[in-house]
Amino acid sequence: MSTSEFVLIGFAVLFSSLIQTVTGFGFALLAVPLMSMAVPTETAVVIAATLGTFTSGGQAWTERHHGDRSTMKRLTLAAFIGAPFGLVILNVASSQQLKIGLALIIVVFLIVNLRGFRLEQASTPIDLAAGFVAGVLSTSLSTNGPPLVMALHARHFSPQVFRATISSVFVSIGLLSLVLFAITGYFTTDVAWSLLVAGPTLALGFFLGHRIRGRIDPVRFRSLVTLLLAATAVVTIVSVIAG
Repeated sequence: MSTSEFVLIGFAVLFSSLIQTVTGFGFALLAVPLMSMAVPTETAVVIAATLGTFTSGGQAWTERHHGDRSTMKRLTLAAFIGAPFGLVILNVASSQQLKIGLALIIVVFLIVNLRGFRLEQASTPIDLAAGFVAGVLSTSLSTNGPPLVMALHARHFSPQVFRATISSVFVSIGLLSLVLFAITGYFTTDVAWSLLVAGPTLALGFFLGHRIRGRIDPVRFRSLVTLLLAATAVVTIVSVIAG
């Protein structure tokens, strides 16, 4: 990998972690397509999944006594079943096909958010379906957040219980994903060097995000992030067309 590629990876992680800290979402949705401009999409997926697992780990530990254990078990079990299917997709799909899938996920996420759609009633089948889809997305595109957020919103948890529950599920799925990536040979030398570059920029992004998030209008900033995600989807689609 060239120096310019490492620089782009570092910038992508810095920018995405800053957005994640300020808004509470968007890390993988931004980081994977941005990194895919420098490296194959499957490499970007492994980098984002690794970083996401570590970032969720801290919150899962600090909030460990507040999670809803029955919901965590259902979501995690279903995700573990779905994760191998996502790995199959990662293995058989080309980098271009993965980019198309990523762009579609971003578009669906944007439509759901813009329309204000939320599940009002929770159920065990919804938890299982959301967990399964999250598992598939985790190992194929590293974008497992949207189905979990929708399922947990339907349970009307308090913010503390919500954060504890989703962080625990993120970590569980992430650890399984990392094991599957390691077994199938996705932890290459390029991934290792990329993680060494991305680690400090990830920390810097979180630091800057914490410094600025109290000084800006959160509603306007979320609108800006929506536009950024839309632009990211467009850029990803254009890169696919351009080949």
